[in-house]
Amino acid sequence: MNWKRFTIFLSSFLLCFFGKSISCGPEPDPYDYYPNFYNPGIAAQQGFEPFYYTSLSVYYGTEEPEENVVIKEWSAFFKDKIAEQDLRVFIYNYSRPEMAALYTLIDKGTPQQLPDNMMKNGLTRYFIDTKDRETLGYLMYAKQCEPHTGSTDAWNVPAPDSATMSRLSRNGVQLYKACKDPRIKERFAFQAIRMAHYSKAFKQAIQLYDSLAAPIPSSSLIHYKALALKAGALLRTGQPAQSVYHFSRVFENAPSQRTLAYLNTGWAAADPQQVMKLCANNNEKATVAAMYACRAADLNPEGLREVYKLNPQSPMLDVLLSREINKLEDGLLYSVLDGEASSWGFMEKPPQTKVTGIQQLLDSIATGGKVKEPALWHTSSAYISFMLKDYAGANKRLTAGKSNNSRTAIQDQWEIVRLLVAVNEQPRIDKDFEAKLLESFKWLDTRLAPVKRDNYFQNLGSSKEINDMFFSRMYRNLLDFIIAPRYAKQNDPVKKALILMKRDEVDQYAFRYGTVSGKDFISDSLPTTQLHALYDLKQQKRKTPYEQYLFDQLKLSDNELGEIIAINYVRQHDFNNAVTWFKRSGSSNHSENVFTEQLQDYGYETDTVGISQLDYAIKMVELEKKMKGKNVDPNVYYEYATGLFSISYYGHAYQFSVNYRPSTWWYEPAHENNPFLKQYFGCYRAEEYYKKAADAFPDKESKAKSLFMAARCAQKHINAKEEDWARTAIYENPYFPSLAKDYSQTAFYRDIIGQCSYLKDYVKTKP
Repeated sequence: MNWKRFTIFLSSFLLCFFGKSISCGPEPDPYDYYPNFYNPGIAAQQGFEPFYYTSLSVYYGTEEPEENVVIKEWSAFFKDKIAEQDLRVFIYNYSRPEMAALYTLIDKGTPQQLPDNMMKNGLTRYFIDTKDRETLGYLMYAKQCEPHTGSTDAWNVPAPDSATMSRLSRNGVQLYKACKDPRIKERFAFQAIRMAHYSKAFKQAIQLYDSLAAPIPSSSLIHYKALALKAGALLRTGQPAQSVYHFSRVFENAPSQRTLAYLNTGWAAADPQQVMKLCANNNEKATVAAMYACRAADLNPEGLREVYKLNPQSPMLDVLLSREINKLEDGLLYSVLDGEASSWGFMEKPPQTKVTGIQQLLDSIATGGKVKEPALWHTSSAYISFMLKDYAGANKRLTAGKSNNSRTAIQDQWEIVRLLVAVNEQPRIDKDFEAKLLESFKWLDTRLAPVKRDNYFQNLGSSKEINDMFFSRMYRNLLDFIIAPRYAKQNDPVKKALILMKRDEVDQYAFRYGTVSGKDFISDSLPTTQLHALYDLKQQKRKTPYEQYLFDQLKLSDNELGEIIAINYVRQHDFNNAVTWFKRSGSSNHSENVFTEQLQDYGYETDTVGISQLDYAIKMVELEKKMKGKNVDPNVYYEYATGLFSISYYGHAYQFSVNYRPSTWWYEPAHENNPFLKQYFGCYRAEEYYKKAADAFPDKESKAKSLFMAARCAQKHINAKEEDWARTAIYENPYFPSLAKDYSQTAFYRDIIGQCSYLKDYVKTKP
């Protein structure tokens, strides 16, 4: 069993089942849950979109709606003389009584009695002008059959009216025999077969297909819908192999019926070898093999090899190729990329022997001279070399796959693989290489769709939608997992920040939980020196074209960037410089109760505007000046400590020091190594000044309150294992003994012990 996938499936199931109570975020995007640089829609022939790879959905895309195919066929029937919208309205919206009224009025020669909207319909005018009663009669008959083919209310499905359906089937046979136009005869045959099938007269449905539909040479949708009915009837009469064979004919020739044929093939559970025996030639066998190969969730080079052996020209071969490459991405690519990509991928990492085995298969197909587009196979094999970090092998295969005659999709994929290899081969991204990157970025910009997908619940239908989404996703992954980590390794966080801002412009809709935006990275992760470097570079007029391009994507004004610098100084408790930069750039955040002590970690939100960041910083500077004098008022220490606590993770004004505050973070010993996080989570300086206030206050009430606030600060950084935190927070707090022993008679103590369960528990066990 694939335990990694099973664990994720189980988690997803629990999120679905208990979603409202335990879910903290969206479910994984079935189109975007693993790092992806290979276009799933690279297949040469459209119509196979549902069968691209994703392990989180039954189908990847949606096939062309059947209604669209029906309208196209009717449009061809009427020699494209009727507007498609008129056809759609007439066929799908008009009722049988309305059509019957038209039929009667044509006979009487008084069509003017029809409603105005119906008279204006192009198909209505056609029937009036041509008096084509045969076609109109079929549409009327189809309207009679329609109520018996399904229910709009899935919860209240009426019992099948077998007697009526049997009668309609017999009527269809009669109309078939009387009809002269073979195209309409075929449709009468379909309705007769359908009524027999839905009335569960499966043997009759098979007989009707063989006697009515089969003799008519046709490749229409109706022909294959009728064949699908026969295939279903064969399954119901205990002939699974014959059923799958006929469904394979539907799968190959009727794109709008492929998911239906594929689904029923699964239900049939027939032995593939028994199905193969029924095939007339290798092409038919290749289709059967491809249908079964698509059912493989794990790597399946055997299916690819079998289809290639049977029919190297099979349109499904490209689909199976993209499925195998996408599976490799899911199971392998995440392990060779940097950054957050290393935690993604739902498949187990395949052994290298299996990966190289797949590559050898691709190489043999690429050089075998049998496939239409060897460049696709060379390029795909080069991408596997990239995933294996075999850059020499990748370049060799790219050279073999470079072809000016290839399709645009293959040329684009070739360029993507070339770019991935070039970046990873480059020892350092220097200015010369940045010039080359700029060319690639501008090329990728031309591939971005003007309108992005709203959300991942939006189904993907056309190949264009799939292609558009791929490029935005792939471009984002390139910036996020390839370029940005390289700049981080080069110790160039400024360029990393610019790349992340570009990434957010490419695709703000990211699949990764907890991903930090470019703006948040600049606000919360860049140290002051790097922020100044970013600001100064922004002001420079002589930038390289690459730098200018990235700054064009920055979407941060000078004032916004200046405010970020000011907030960074607040994080360092450098309030003098913070005042300077707030005055220079402005301050957008306000908070209430910044200098009011916070006795609990909740209940501090207010509706009032409060003071600005600038006013806060000015106040802190004033307090610092007062603390430098002699005979400092204890209230100055207390107010300063409160100002520091308020900008901590737990404080009234946490937004004064950070742009992003995850609710799941808490203190951990590792934060001791980061000066900002040490204060943000640990509140050490706030504790220091609360202790100074306690020492300086002459009265016990103020001392008690100051010591309690110092105890709250100490509680934030008590260094203990997570499972021991509550115990140490109670019994190892350095201030609780003094509070309980020396201040238990104060009014503050009597009030706070009813609010603080930690202090109460300490007193219960420490007499």
